[in-house]
Amino acid sequence: MSDAHANDSPDAKEPTRRRRPARHQVVGLKPVSSRRGFLAAGVGFLTAGLTLGRKLLGDAQVWAETGRKPLRPPTASADDAEFRALCIRCGLCGTVCENGCIRYFGLGETQWGVFSPYIDARRRSCTLCMRCTQICPTGALTPVEKDFTAIREHVHMGTAVVDPDRCLSYLGRVCGYCHDACPLPNVAIKLIPPAYPVILTDGCVGCGRCEELCPQSPLAIWVERPGEEA
Repeated sequence: MSDAHANDSPDAKEPTRRRRPARHQVVGLKPVSSRRGFLAAGVGFLTAGLTLGRKLLGDAQVWAETGRKPLRPPTASADDAEFRALCIRCGLCGTVCENGCIRYFGLGETQWGVFSPYIDARRRSCTLCMRCTQICPTGALTPVEKDFTAIREHVHMGTAVVDPDRCLSYLGRVCGYCHDACPLPNVAIKLIPPAYPVILTDGCVGCGRCEELCPQSPLAIWVERPGEEA
């Protein structure tokens, strides 16, 4: 039988046609089977968008509500405009931070310098490792070794403040977390009988360890930057 008539044979099979998969199979999505499922998917996308928005906007609302100023990394100039002028937003300080306490301002925080570094001691305080000061390439942070004599001389991120109306020890319940957390006990903070915490302003460098460990909410102890009103 010639090739020309081979396909005329009753045994000849029709060529197989490949079916195109459904659209949801192509993109890897399950079909939305109901209005409820569609709404649930929409809520998921909205939640993701809001989360991203918060990351971009940063903590602007928090600082606006409290009226406080964010802490800068150790040895940053007390003149915030001067610090922002020297800082090139390279992010190196945060990459070497021992405690991971250095954060960066978001797009909605132009008053503090977008992408400039700061520390929110309530979330995570400075352990005074001084690594950020040693890696800064522009002089926005002054190099200091991890030596407490040098740290006391060159670091002044702020000064801790105690509110006796909120402090558990002043309210008759002995606490002492702030004193125990301080890397400079009896230099930056001391306890007076029966167990009242008192800040030694000449020795406090403003690392915020006391603020992070304070069990009270609102805080009974926090760090204020130089020149900040209590």
